[in-house]
Amino acid sequence: MKIYLMHQTHTDIGYTDRQEKITLYHIDYLKQAIRMSEAIAAGKESWNGFVWNNEMFWIIERFIEATDPTWHTRLLEAVRRGHIQLTANYLNMTDLVDARILKKYLQRAKTFGKAHDVRIDAAISMDINGWSYGYAQALADAGVRHFYTCIHNHHGFVPFGRKHVPFLWETPSGERILVWHGDVYNQGNVAKLVPDVIGHGTAEGLKTQAIIDPKRLAYAKRWLDDYIESVRSQGYDYDFLPLVTKGILVDNAPPNPHIVEAIDAFNQAYGDQLTIEMVGIHDFFDMLEHKALDLPVYKGDWTDWWSDGFASTPKSLMAYREAQRNYEKIHYLKQAGYPFAPVMLDALEYNLMMYAEHTWGYFTSVSEPWNKMTMKLETRNEMFAYKANELADRLLDDYQMAHGEMAKAVGRPMCYRITNPYPHPIVEMVQLHINWWEEFLVAEGYVITELGSDEPLPYQEIRVDEKARRQINVELSLPPFTSKTLTVIPKNQPVRLMPFDPLFTRDTTYDYTSPYLDNTIEATMFHLESPYLTMRFKTGEGVVECIDRLTGKSLVRTDCEAPLFAPIYEWTPVAMPTGEEGLAVKEARRAFGRNRKVMATQRAIGRLIDVKVLETGPLLGRVQLKYALKGTIHCAVELTVHRNSPRLDVALLLGKDTVWEPESMYLSLPFTTGADRALWLDKTGCPIRPRIDQLPGTLTAFYTTQTGYIIEGQDTAIHVAMPDSPLLALGSLEPGLIKTMDGTLPNVDKQNAWLMNNYWETNFATSLGGFYRFDFVVLITAQPDAETALEAMRRLSRKALVYQVSDYA
Repeated sequence: MKIYLMHQTHTDIGYTDRQEKITLYHIDYLKQAIRMSEAIAAGKESWNGFVWNNEMFWIIERFIEATDPTWHTRLLEAVRRGHIQLTANYLNMTDLVDARILKKYLQRAKTFGKAHDVRIDAAISMDINGWSYGYAQALADAGVRHFYTCIHNHHGFVPFGRKHVPFLWETPSGERILVWHGDVYNQGNVAKLVPDVIGHGTAEGLKTQAIIDPKRLAYAKRWLDDYIESVRSQGYDYDFLPLVTKGILVDNAPPNPHIVEAIDAFNQAYGDQLTIEMVGIHDFFDMLEHKALDLPVYKGDWTDWWSDGFASTPKSLMAYREAQRNYEKIHYLKQAGYPFAPVMLDALEYNLMMYAEHTWGYFTSVSEPWNKMTMKLETRNEMFAYKANELADRLLDDYQMAHGEMAKAVGRPMCYRITNPYPHPIVEMVQLHINWWEEFLVAEGYVITELGSDEPLPYQEIRVDEKARRQINVELSLPPFTSKTLTVIPKNQPVRLMPFDPLFTRDTTYDYTSPYLDNTIEATMFHLESPYLTMRFKTGEGVVECIDRLTGKSLVRTDCEAPLFAPIYEWTPVAMPTGEEGLAVKEARRAFGRNRKVMATQRAIGRLIDVKVLETGPLLGRVQLKYALKGTIHCAVELTVHRNSPRLDVALLLGKDTVWEPESMYLSLPFTTGADRALWLDKTGCPIRPRIDQLPGTLTAFYTTQTGYIIEGQDTAIHVAMPDSPLLALGSLEPGLIKTMDGTLPNVDKQNAWLMNNYWETNFATSLGGFYRFDFVVLITAQPDAETALEAMRRLSRKALVYQVSDYA
């Protein structure tokens, strides 16, 4: 047996130190590796065989930015000597990243390789537990032919139920990437193949010496024998085995050339039984291809077990998702010819990429949430989301100002430009706002028209922002990349001295529907109805009925664990001995494994205690359902139906208290068409059918979506947009033995939006306390094809630009 040992750092943007400090470390690590290469070229024979795999291309970009051309030349020389091998993966990502940003950043390595005639056709990804099917396509598009993975299966798991599995991953468009699905990235350290090193400073720099301990070598031999036996028990029958190591046993580790000295000593002692060779990523895959193994081909999503941690920071996550949606507008407007500021646009894209990287905080994030480093790293990470949000807003501000937006000014006319920034037509209920200082203009009444027209448009007014502003809802349709200008024209409207309804039923109560009124939309404390939907409410339960009026069918599963739109809270009690509270809450979380909960986890379902009618009018009807729910100081769900669309807007308004124990919050979405054929999820770069379009043995309990999901029925489709909360949990919320992808689980199952959690014992945030608004949009339509339905769902979260302009034509 021959061990191929690959040496790298494992890049976390955070976790072990401040994000900006990590950047400095990695720049210096690359300098260290260059000096090591130069020492070998100058005759340092004891380091012959040293190879440093530059794990992330992000490191190369930061190095190029921070150093002068002399260093750039030295880097390329080290690469050409084979002592440093470059890879294409930009960072270890979550599924939050969208396809445009991901592809753009993966292409950077390809561009660099071509410009400097160096090889970059392999990618490494460490730690994280999966990659979207669209990620495979993005890798292939960037020229990546080889992909080496090192899954850390804490709170996660490996596909196929085995480690060290080579296979061909077929992309959605048919390319094939040679993958080696390996083991966790520190096995060389755990095996004690990495020697202890002592050093001292000199005028020439740091001088180091390895301690080659025969006892450590003997331990390494026993460990490797046991490891090989364990791998063999899975059916592994190759005469070689790749392992990965770091320079020291810590993430963000430096290069260590003394490892080859330990390898030489090991081979001298045990080479007749087992040999070790340090190799680069390209060397390993060249060897693998030379063997011409008969490998299986797999298609589908490598669903990520670790993509739930971002729900520990729901507020910055919402800001990030809004930035993504605004970036989409910017992308299309740029394609249409608008010259956005390139420096600002680059910064937006970089911040979008960085927030979606898998590292969230400091390693003490749970046991010591008050630790200054915990607070620094969490804040630094959230800054990526908030900076992206700010930059996207500023870029759109620039566009609107260039297209006539007026700042506040004395006498500013009430003219509003509505621009469709998308390459497809839109039909949207847009909101125009009249401020309190403009109240004198409209106090006696007004009409809404298109500028230059006398034809009034239907609208519905509601009061917002402590009822200080009027929000005028107007339904508009716009072709791609076009605008309309609406104007509010003061017009004296006679005020009725008594209601139109002779029964006066709507003056004091909402428990009776008068036959003398326009009842196209009905809103009472007991039900909400449009021409398309009927919902009924029951005290103590919530929404007990949701009917598609066009088919007469219920849209709610009969096996749901909570009523439709009911908030669900889970928590796990933890005993906290004085002085050991931090360790207690951390250790309790370790037991959560892959379930994200344990038998002791308790669950509370929101109990409906009140309903208030907020709005009813010619275009909209809106009610608020007030819930009593443990873990919250305020919990309400607002439901809005539309006269002219089979659309339902849902908003969960949440005041969450702070607890240290593990907890999660969900919103029940148990939809069904009554004859479900498939559930499609919009993932990064490629839609999938969960539990169908996946690699064997992958996660089936929850998924990250870019925009939402659809359910295909026989004659109906349900579209669910999730603009603020990207996690969808499928199946029962009860803990149990994990069930991975094996083709037996239903594709359409119980659905819950997973809004927030803090069950991780490290890295991710602990406190979920604060006030939140989670929006959802549900659309019921006749059944189109899946791609058409997915695109209709994506459009539910897209909004036109609305800004005030002059009335001068």
